[in-house]
Amino acid sequence: MTDIAANHVVAALVTEIRGKLEETLSIAKAAESCARDGSVDRAVQILMDFEGLVHEARDLFKAALTIKRNLVAETT
Repeated sequence: MTDIAANHVVAALVTEIRGKLEETLSIAKAAESCARDGSVDRAVQILMDFEGLVHEARDLFKAALTIKRNLVAETT
């Protein structure tokens, strides 16, 4: 893989990470709203929905780091 291709892949991964984190933030905001309204059980239930997204974002982050560290030539 060329450095240009690797950089495009990393950029795409960063975009995917942002999307996952934005979705996670929306879920967290909904849970916060429930909690503030006194529905703590519902808030916790909602929060459980973002666990998978957090893991996906972490995996995408690890992939981006791996590509950057192993496939893109260092420029000094």
